[in-house]
Amino acid sequence: MSAKYYVTKSDLKLVDGKLDYTETILTKPSDKIAAINGKRRFSALGVANVHVIKYVKKRYNKLMREQNKRHKAAKLTAADIAKMAKQADEELNKKGAE
Repeated sequence: MSAKYYVTKSDLKLVDGKLDYTETILTKPSDKIAAINGKRRFSALGVANVHVIKYVKKRYNKLMREQNKRHKAAKLTAADIAKMAKQADEELNKKGAE
């Protein structure tokens, strides 16, 4: 059995005076040559901070869970819809007054 590798992108940001690090998985685990070629392709597209990482199931699944949490869309609440309706009414009233 050969080792598997995957491609990730790392981001380091300064948020409210604290460092915030996020790692995003870009490919599924595959053989080393495919992962290296994937890294080369992402780099050619202009993606910065791309790395080839050896597949360790526990770490990969942890990163995937974190990534799924970051990408979930927030549900709209009744308060959000009321706020959007109020803004729309204000904009329509402005246009009607002109």
